Amino acid sequence: MSQTPFIQPAIPPPPEPDRSPPAPRRRRTGPIALTIGVVVALVLGATVLALTQRGSAEAQPLALSFTEGQEQTYEIHQTMDGQISSALIGDQPFSMDMTQVVSWNVVTVDEDGTATIEVTVSEMSGSMNGAEIPSTPTPPVEIVIAPDGRVVSAGGFDLGALGGAGQTQGSGLPGMGQLTPILPDEGEEVAPGDSWEKDFSQELPFGSGAIEYTASSTYDRNETVNGREAAVIVTDFIVPFDLSIDFADVIEQLGSELSGPTGPGGVDELGDASLTTTGRGTFTQTSFVDLAAEELLRSRTIGEFELSMSLSGIPELGAAGGLDMDFSGTFTQDLELR
Repeated sequence: MSQTPFIQPAIPPPPEPDRSPPAPRRRRTGPIALTIGVVVALVLGATVLALTQRGSAEAQPLALSFTEGQEQTYEIHQTMDGQISSALIGDQPFSMDMTQVVSWNVVTVDEDGTATIEVTVSEMSGSMNGAEIPSTPTPPVEIVIAPDGRVVSAGGFDLGALGGAGQTQGSGLPGMGQLTPILPDEGEEVAPGDSWEKDFSQELPFGSGAIEYTASSTYDRNETVNGREAAVIVTDFIVPFDLSIDFADVIEQLGSELSGPTGPGGVDELGDASLTTTGRGTFTQTSFVDLAAEELLRSRTIGEFELSMSLSGIPELGAAGGLDMDFSGTFTQDLELR
């Protein structure tokens, strides 16, 4: 018997592994791209709207408007905290907290809108170095305000701390008379975000010199005040002091006020006295101006000051009749239309 040999079938080798990189997963770009497109559209739309409103709807002139016979009543609250230093008295703290109600009566208005205003104090209360400030009648004073808010003449407010030199012993600070905001030039249209700068002088009613202001203002925003739309103006002031006050002029104009605290004899003895002041103050004022009525509704001023004062011509101070003092501290002033 013959045998057929067994032939084992060849086993094919295993397939080579697929070494090609896997296909990337397909991203869902549709929703993401749509979201980005919506965000970009919203941002661009808001930007265009803001620029359009800024250039047209919001841009407008800002000014203060006055009419003859117009009357306004404001409440003014002032504080001052500082220190007085001299060889005679050493270092002494000084503090003042005073509230006044004042009436503004517009006497005349020039062709350019500059108003002369008679200011009368109807109420006064507060304290100075812990002593109560007497509430006695004070004669009215006149201030002059331009349409852009510059107080051209403060009528002695700076010397008398607004109310009167009799009650406050003449403890006013130069620059306190700038009650109103500094606005752009007449006819200049501005919108929130715009800024402007001005340098101007305020007349000194007694002696020589002037109060010089360097002011930088910004139309910060619009805000509703007691139901009235108001422009909010923020102004930074720098006020250098280089002033000389003759007490003879003060006595002539405010003699009736000064006679109360000093006595009639004391007033006469101040006739040859003078006071020179050097230094500077820095202040920030935030004001709210009614856009429709063009009147001041509210303001707040805060600041710091450093003064060097030299008093001369008073025999009681010795042979030289003089006294040198340094005065520094902080100041606040709040004004509100009633």
